[in-house]
Amino acid sequence: MEKSNRVTRTAALAIGIGLIAMQANAQQGMFNLPVQAHWGRIVLQPGEHKVQIPIALGQTVVYLHSGNATQMTVPLVTETTASSGRSYLRLTRVNGEYYVDEYQSGLSGQKFIFPKPKANGSVGTGAEESEATLVSVTGE
Repeated sequence: MEKSNRVTRTAALAIGIGLIAMQANAQQGMFNLPVQAHWGRIVLQPGEHKVQIPIALGQTVVYLHSGNATQMTVPLVTETTASSGRSYLRLTRVNGEYYVDEYQSGLSGQKFIFPKPKANGSVGTGAEESEATLVSVTGE
């Protein structure tokens, strides 16, 4: 029984250390959203938010921290571009609502592309937007 508890504690400790290390190696930054915007299936209110993308193999997951709430979303596509040193979110207005359809990490040169509705109501990465706005991401 004592050996089983020791194994369980050791496994929990290893998982905890792994999560801390993953967060320490994450791409992260802060942004001030000027309008309500959809990011994947998440709706973010105007104000300060934190974006965090742990560096891991496999599926990319984007964590969004707003106050005490943490939500996650998954990009449709991840591309590697030349590192510009400038990080930003691209807000696209479609049918009167704003959508985060792109997050460019200037530090890593990675571009994360997210779904948005097309003007005809279907979902995709189409270019039927009426306007786009860049929101600076700082602290990477």
